[in-house]
Amino acid sequence: MDIGFLKMNEFTIQLNKLLNVFFLEVGIVSLTLVILFFLGQSIGHSWLLFSFGLGLYIFWHLYHLLQLLKSLSSQQILQASIKFGIWKEIWIQLQLFQQNRHSQKNDLITDLDNYRIFINNIPDAVIIINSKPNEQKTIIEWFNKSAQSTFNLKKKKHIGCHINDIFTELADYNFSTSKNNKKRITIHSPTDQNKIYSLRVTPYHKSFKLLLFRDISRIYWVNKMRKNFIANVSHELRTPLTVISGYLETFETHFKKDKKYLPAIQSMKQQSLRMNHLIQDLLVLSKLESDTGKLKKKKLIDVPEIIGSIIKDTQMLTDNKYQIEANIDNSLMLLGYENEIQSMVSNLINNAIRYTPAGSTIKIAWYSENKNIFFSVNDNGEGIEKQHLQHLTERFYRVDKGRSRSEGGTGLGLSIVKHILNHHNAKLKIKSQIGKGSQFICCFNK
Repeated sequence: MDIGFLKMNEFTIQLNKLLNVFFLEVGIVSLTLVILFFLGQSIGHSWLLFSFGLGLYIFWHLYHLLQLLKSLSSQQILQASIKFGIWKEIWIQLQLFQQNRHSQKNDLITDLDNYRIFINNIPDAVIIINSKPNEQKTIIEWFNKSAQSTFNLKKKKHIGCHINDIFTELADYNFSTSKNNKKRITIHSPTDQNKIYSLRVTPYHKSFKLLLFRDISRIYWVNKMRKNFIANVSHELRTPLTVISGYLETFETHFKKDKKYLPAIQSMKQQSLRMNHLIQDLLVLSKLESDTGKLKKKKLIDVPEIIGSIIKDTQMLTDNKYQIEANIDNSLMLLGYENEIQSMVSNLINNAIRYTPAGSTIKIAWYSENKNIFFSVNDNGEGIEKQHLQHLTERFYRVDKGRSRSEGGTGLGLSIVKHILNHHNAKLKIKSQIGKGSQFICCFNK
């Protein structure tokens, strides 16, 4: 605000100076022409002298105008030879303007050089593309040294080239409609399939976009190894655990009346059942993490029927210890994966049952609102403190470790729900108040 005011004030001062010089010059010329007119009367040629003086003044202006045009066309530094009049001030102002433009140009060149040095020193690969909505091609405009060495790019060969010619995995990605968001794309390096990069697309000027590639190879392969390890271990544990469970059932029948060994056998059986649930959840979670949903086709799911069936089974298993209020839109279907939606509904309802005292009311809703579809489970249990809410979908995260174990939870239910919702481009919102209960809301796009 202050800088703008100062510039406007400086402009006003310069303008007033030019006007003062102009009016002074016009006054002097007018006085000179009047004197010539009266001198000409004494010799009988008043208009001749007047016209000669006026023509001389016009010629003076035309001469300096041609000099100015000549200097401007040569694109050289302006140097005025005149020492007086309005043309002196015009040349001075043009020289100041030229000096300012030259200074601004040098500043821009310096900023551009600094920008290029900064971009080239970024360890991540950076590629600038031009994706015009009316054209099919997405052209590479520039890339930094890291991108040059990482993807074996050459300026003469690849600038002006289609981005899909280098990164074939981006063939289905529409750059012209992409907006700035936090979602990243995971792609393989075109030069080394063992190299994995996280790509973020950032629009920054009209049809231009900045592609930032970050090497996540180590994290990617470590996570994949961890997932494979968990899946393999879980799978291998199923067989011995099934054998142990079978023998425990036999022992329980054999020692049915033995008060000495029966409690220990029942405790082992309970822990065996808990381990079985844990292994089952680990296998489900491993499958969800490895399956992106690209190989499966979505179909129209009768979600109200799934919800009704799970509510009925839950009431039977709990001997109607909970009052369940269901607000279900029976006409509302969902395009998705049936087994996953069934698992999601079951996990959220069982989660509410597990952590809510007997006799409580659980509200279940399936409805549409503002072009979105919602599934919500609301209980009136103890509630969850605010600092725990953001961690609830993490593996094995427990708010109350002792209580959750005693209730038979595995700590994987909400993590499974999160991965299922990711497959459906949906989001999970959790609201909770201490002493009033919790609400889990799944938001789907229609």
